[in-house]
Amino acid sequence: MHSDPDPPAVPRFEPLPRAQLRGVERFSVPLLERLNRTRWLKTTVHAVVGTLDSLFVRFITGKLWEVHGIEHARIPAERGVILVSNHRSFFDMYICYSMLFFRTRLGRRLFFPVRSTFFYDRPLGLLLNLAISGGSMWPPVFRDEERRPLNRIGLKQMAAVLGPGALIGIHPEGKRGKGPDPYTLLPARAGLGRLVAECHPETVVLPFFTLGLGNSFKTEVRRNFRRPGQRGEPVRIRFGPAIPAGELQALEDPQAMTDAVMDRIRSLGEEDRAARAADPRVA
Repeated sequence: MHSDPDPPAVPRFEPLPRAQLRGVERFSVPLLERLNRTRWLKTTVHAVVGTLDSLFVRFITGKLWEVHGIEHARIPAERGVILVSNHRSFFDMYICYSMLFFRTRLGRRLFFPVRSTFFYDRPLGLLLNLAISGGSMWPPVFRDEERRPLNRIGLKQMAAVLGPGALIGIHPEGKRGKGPDPYTLLPARAGLGRLVAECHPETVVLPFFTLGLGNSFKTEVRRNFRRPGQRGEPVRIRFGPAIPAGELQALEDPQAMTDAVMDRIRSLGEEDRAARAADPRVA
């Protein structure tokens, strides 16, 4: 009798090469690597900062939320979750995570990749990262051509920290969609597929589509505190079924993996379009 092969080992955490860091990065990158790779420290910081952030976001926007498919997010996810969505507003992931915090057990340790500029190369950016997100805006994503190869190490770092309670938020489009049709998605990059390829097959990818949230903080807060019927378009969050990383890994090509997830998000968008066609609150 042959036993089943052992599951893939948990990836080893590989620090970014210190010699390629510059200026403030020489301090900010090691600091946030230590914070995000140390499970007990990350969990403790998030228990404080994450709870306060979620309470604040719910207070200022919670009356606008309209959630569909929440049952798809109520999953054990012992190997962690990669949360993936379209990108129409600066605040997409903030709103979605705050909603998940109160309605599921997901996301007790958060990770949101962010461009290295400002949040890693300026003291003010580092302070804001720590104060606003508890250091969750990590790992840094390098845009300069010379250091783009460092982003492959960042993908391995994310795979290494995935586990029970870990949630990584990803926008495969890379930038916000600004076109006239909010249901038309921008071309997606292969980064999501490369991350999936590094993950344990039991890691899950949770797609969602969101719409109705603007880019003006003041406007959204004002809308939230208006009377019912005067708040305008609701902020819709529509989840689809979770996809095991192993199912996507069978596609082998990172771009194909990314496109498969984006197809799910696109379908959720079409569900939203159909549901909202006759809704007077939606412009």
